Formats: sequence, structure tokens, C-alpha cells
Amino acid sequence: MSSFFLNADGVFIKLVLAAMFAFLGSEFIAIFPIFINYEKTKENVLKHIVPIWEITGTMIVFFVVELELIYSNLTPIASYLFIPTVGLFVLLLVLRNASIIYAEFIWKKIDSKPLYMFYAVATFLMVVGFVTSVAILMTGLGIHLVLNPLDASYINFLTILGNGVYWVFLIGALFISFGMSQVFYRTVKNTSYVPLATIIIGLILDSYAYLEIAHIDKISVAAYLAVPIILTLIIPIMYMMKSTTEYASYKPLWFTLMTFAMLSLELPVTKIAGGAFPVNAFASPNSMLAFNFYLSILGGIFYLLLMLLYAYLYSSGKIMPKVSTAKTKVEDKAVKEN
Repeated sequence: MSSFFLNADGVFIKLVLAAMFAFLGSEFIAIFPIFINYEKTKENVLKHIVPIWEITGTMIVFFVVELELIYSNLTPIASYLFIPTVGLFVLLLVLRNASIIYAEFIWKKIDSKPLYMFYAVATFLMVVGFVTSVAILMTGLGIHLVLNPLDASYINFLTILGNGVYWVFLIGALFISFGMSQVFYRTVKNTSYVPLATIIIGLILDSYAYLEIAHIDKISVAAYLAVPIILTLIIPIMYMMKSTTEYASYKPLWFTLMTFAMLSLELPVTKIAGGAFPVNAFASPNSMLAFNFYLSILGGIFYLLLMLLYAYLYSSGKIMPKVSTAKTKVEDKAVKEN
């Protein structure tokens, strides 16, 4: 029974992590329209990020709770190793939340553009910091682990920053993000090939980097890579077709595809620190795993309800968008002015 709870919880925390990445990613890509053409795209951008930023925060907390309950033996080690990045992440989270609160709800009589730009930069740095931490944890690069005393442990971040594969991965992620932002926020005409082209370039770079960073069998992982590549390419291809362009930018569908794309990348990863430690070596006692299993079910239901509510509100009282060759008023304005 203990192996059942451990395996089930292991899959669920990867699902939570994938969903959290999808939410953060939707805000991460907002930096492109905000900085490139804020005045012409702000209605489309704000229509999404204003209701979603609180759900993103909820998913971050949910992931932290899951990590503590499932891998409690890893938590103190990670806490000491990642003190700088965790502290910076929390600081940026507070500042970005404060900036969007002031911009949207408090300082209505001033220009909110600088506040939204600050929000975009803070979110951008949060995601980069989180991805960097995950890369370090997977590769083991720069980690100096001292078990006794544990507070003597630290990470040399120059090691990962000096690694070429890390930069290939980051550049690839930026290409994908730029292409996705054009579709997600509808900043280009649906006949444009630019989103598809930039996403393909990013997928090539990130696929190479993933095979180098993740210590898993490079032959068997090809099947896992095929799934996220296909799911990612579906979005810009749908955007280029008039009959499906509305669905390509439909946020709940985007979240679903990106969540399962990320999950398929995470599932084959069972070892960390360059393959030195199996993840299950840090598992919590069976009583905690059993408790988390039932908590995860409740959390999953809560997450689905949030997404249904978001879909309902975003589509003005409809769960699914009305498919039409005509754009909605906001989307049409954003596309025509570009």
C-alpha cells in the first residue's frame, strides 16, 4: 500500500508542478506584449492576468505543500541549498503582487504602465530563477552538499551560469515564449507563420538541452519528447487556421495542453543531482503519503473548479468560446492595430 501512495503522490506532484509552470508561463509571456506594444495590447493582456495572478499564487502554495508532504526529507536540504533563490523568488512574488494590486485596484488616477512593466519583469525573473533552480537540482551542477552540519551546504551558481547547455535551454524557452505570446494574446494576425516558426526553433533548442540536462535514457525518452512537441505545435497551427483560431487562443485549452506537455517531460525523470539520487529516496513516511493522497484529490477538485470559473468569466458567461471568423471586440482591436 505504501508503494501505491508513493507512486500516486509522485505523479500528482508532477502534475501540480506542470500546472504551476503553465500558469506562470502564461504570465511570463506577457512581458513581450507589455514591453513591445503596451498601449495596443493592454486590453488583451490585462483581461487575462488580472483574474489569473491569484490562481497562480495558489498553485505555487499548493506545490510547496505537496513537496513538503511527499518529499519531506528533501525539503530541509533544498531549503539550505536554495536560500538565495527562494528568498529572491518570495521577494519578487510580493513585489509583483503589490504592483498589480496598485495598478488595478488602488492607483487609478495615475499611469499604470510602469507598474505593469514592473510586474512583467518581476514575473519574468521569478520564472527564470525557478527554472534555474530546477536545472541545478536535476544536473547537480554547483551543488556542495554537507550533511553534517547541513547549513554548510551551498550552491555555486557560477557553475550553472557557465554551462552552455543551460543557455541553450533558456534561449529556446524564450523563442517558445515569444511565439506563444503572439497566439495567447493575439498580437499578430492568425495567418502569420511567425509564431509557428519561432516555436519550432525553440523546441529544437530545448529538446537538445533537455536530453543533456535530464539524466534519463536518451532512446526511450524520444517517445516522451514527441508528446510535448506535438501538444506545443498544435497551438500555433490551430491559430493559423480560420476554423480553429479562436480555440488556439482560448485560455483553458492552452492551460490544458501546456500542463500535459510539461507533465510528459517530468514523468520519465526519477533521479536528481545528475542521476546520483532517486527521487523516492527522499520520500516521507507512509502516514504522510496517505494523508497527501486524499488531500491531493480535494486539491485537484478545487483546481478544476477554479479553471471552470475562470473559463466562465473569461468567456463572459460561456464555458466554450464562440467559434467565428470574426474576432471579439478586444481581440479584433489588438490584431488590427498591429
